[in-house]
Amino acid sequence: MDPWVERRITAILLIACSLVFVPGGILYTQRGIWKWPAAQTTTHLMWERGFVITAALVNLMGFVLLENSLRRSGDAILAPPALTVYVIGTAVLMAAEGTFLSNREWVWPQVALYVIIAFLVQAAFGLALLRTGLVPAWASWATIVWNLAWLAAFALIRPADIYYPVLHHVAPLLIGITLLVRR
Repeated sequence: MDPWVERRITAILLIACSLVFVPGGILYTQRGIWKWPAAQTTTHLMWERGFVITAALVNLMGFVLLENSLRRSGDAILAPPALTVYVIGTAVLMAAEGTFLSNREWVWPQVALYVIIAFLVQAAFGLALLRTGLVPAWASWATIVWNLAWLAAFALIRPADIYYPVLHHVAPLLIGITLLVRR
């Protein structure tokens, strides 16, 4: 595939994961925060978690293509193993989300594992982007700092409540936008 086309498709997927997450976030807010009675149904929950799961899968697809672009741009050290770990983390998330859908109980070790993996892997992708110059250095640094800062904040301040999926779609959105506007 032409590298220019691949970067555009990568950008679209990384931006799309954030956009796909938005309805899930809204549905969660209605059910989990505002406690709307109409949002307490099984159907509502299935739509909510379905958007969250779909966003995570689109995110993974974007990182698969990003890894290929990074490898082609000279990074054979950081992105390939990071992608492998991200695939495992996403599988763990799918299992945790599936369990929650079936009994409305989180398996917190799975959730914590995914959160740690997602933050560390996205930081590793930020380092790979910094090494290759595929996006501007400020976007690479923003990706690294965003992910490591949230991981540290959760570890220090809220270790028992660390699952905020929206946080895992901010850096991909930034990377996607910078890939899209970069010539």
